[in-house]
Amino acid sequence: MSGGTAAGVTGPVRASPDDVRARQWRDRVVGPSDATDRARVQRIGTRFIGCGLITFTVGLSPVIAARSELTDPWWPPLSAALVVGPALLVIGATYRQTLRHQTVLAALSSLGFLLAIGLWFVAWNGDVTPGQSWWSVWLVQFPGVPGLVFGMAGRYLPAIGHIVAATFLAQTANQIGIAGHLRPELYLGSLVTIALTCVFLAVAVVTVRTAGLLDETRSAAMDAAATSAASAAKESERARFAALIHDKVIAILLAIEVGRPRRGLGAEAVTALDELDRRDDEPPEASMGVDEFVQRVRNAIAATADDVERELSINRSASGRYPGEVVSGMIEAMCEAIRNASRHAGAGASCLVVGDFRADQVTVAIVDDGEGFDPDRVRPERLGVAVGIRGRMTGLAGGDVEVRSEPGRGTVVVLRWVRDVGT
Repeated sequence: MSGGTAAGVTGPVRASPDDVRARQWRDRVVGPSDATDRARVQRIGTRFIGCGLITFTVGLSPVIAARSELTDPWWPPLSAALVVGPALLVIGATYRQTLRHQTVLAALSSLGFLLAIGLWFVAWNGDVTPGQSWWSVWLVQFPGVPGLVFGMAGRYLPAIGHIVAATFLAQTANQIGIAGHLRPELYLGSLVTIALTCVFLAVAVVTVRTAGLLDETRSAAMDAAATSAASAAKESERARFAALIHDKVIAILLAIEVGRPRRGLGAEAVTALDELDRRDDEPPEASMGVDEFVQRVRNAIAATADDVERELSINRSASGRYPGEVVSGMIEAMCEAIRNASRHAGAGASCLVVGDFRADQVTVAIVDDGEGFDPDRVRPERLGVAVGIRGRMTGLAGGDVEVRSEPGRGTVVVLRWVRDVGT
């Protein structure tokens, strides 16, 4: 693993070719990841509807062939193309990073379906279906389905408009192809078709809105948690400040008497003033030397994961001591990075911790050769990197963090602390 140390610290670790190919095939099949539940529901739902349009067309191909004698030869293949073509575009759009053109593609699918029905009247040769058949136009089987694409895009009025218009238009063409004239009582069946399709539309609407509400609730919960944490921190500082005033400032003032003050009162006053100057800081923790720091790192690695290798370099000339909050903050961030590697790097991935401990600078790198990810597309509810690692390190004076990763190329998390001047 030592050979991978330098590569791990300088850049992402390359995964095996098999892992890269597996990741590429998964992205091709599943598509890009989404930052919100609403976008993920819209992507999957739209893809499902597009596949349904293609499946219906292929499944009804015997009906299309059987009723081809009612129209000119060009209409059956053209009508199928007007349904399948936009459906393919709809499905293809779900594999793009964003769904910005979803409404446009929904309109294209709707217009293609309506155009296919309209052209039937042009292609009809005047014949009617023989026998007692109930189907003369294959499009009457699923006239409202393209409107569901509008529903997944959040365009509910155009969806209803398509369902109503396409259902009645398809029923009109179907009746003419069956009997050569219209029978108003058969439009009652169209009302049933519209009602059933609107049920599916309602399900799509509720699902998309629920996903959007979940996104808003999650965002509000995170904001509330941050506000609560800030309020708690302020309240804790207020309580500490009040205790300091009560225990030291007031006590010192009460101890002042006329004449020469008692011995040691001046030193107590200086100490109290120093603590008042630090009122906006966390209570200082004990510092520790490099050997104790490194030993705590070793113990934390062993307690977090027993299969993580480590390579720790210690500068024995380091005579300085490290603030306790730096030690605890870096160790907690390191453990969070190790846990993330265990959970998300994938089966068979290895992890290495590389540490460099100097008097005025400490660097700890957590390297894995797993699946990797896109740091810019981490979902907001995933707090491990944002809070557990980045938040801890940036909260330290002199602390910094760098996360380098790419899909299929592993992950490197570099924790760095540089001593401030005067620390």
